[in-house]
Amino acid sequence: MKPHPIHPALVHFPLGLLLTATIADLAHLLGIWPETRFAAWLMAAGLIAALPAMAAGLYDFRKLPEPLVPHALRHMGAIALAWLGYAVALYLRRSTLAAPADAPTASLAASVASALVLSFGGWLGGELVYRYGAGRIAE
Repeated sequence: MKPHPIHPALVHFPLGLLLTATIADLAHLLGIWPETRFAAWLMAAGLIAALPAMAAGLYDFRKLPEPLVPHALRHMGAIALAWLGYAVALYLRRSTLAAPADAPTASLAASVASALVLSFGGWLGGELVYRYGAGRIAE
C-alpha cells in the first residue's frame, strides 16, 4: 500500500495562522482590535508551521506526474512569495513581539498582499489535488 501524502494535511495549520494574522491586522486597521502583537505572534507561528508543510510538499513533488509539474511550480512559487512576504511583514514589526506597539504601514500592507498571494497559491494547490488528482492513491 502506498503511503498517503502528508503535505495536504500539514498546510491547514500555516494557512489558518497566516490568514488569521491578516484578519487581525484588518481588525486593527478598522479599529476593532487595539493592538498588533496578536497578529505578529500568529505570523511567527504560521511561518514556523509552514516549514514542515513546505518540506513535505517538496518530498511529494518528486512523485508528481510530469504533466502536473508546471502547475505545481506555479503553486510553489506563489506559496514561497507569500511566505517571504509574511516574513518581511514580521521583520518590520519585530518589536511588537515583545511589547504592544503599532505595526508600520509597510508591514500591514505586506500582510494583506501576502494573504492575497497565499490564497491564490492555496487555490492552485487545491486545483492540483481536486482537479488533477495529485497525491491520489491508486487502488
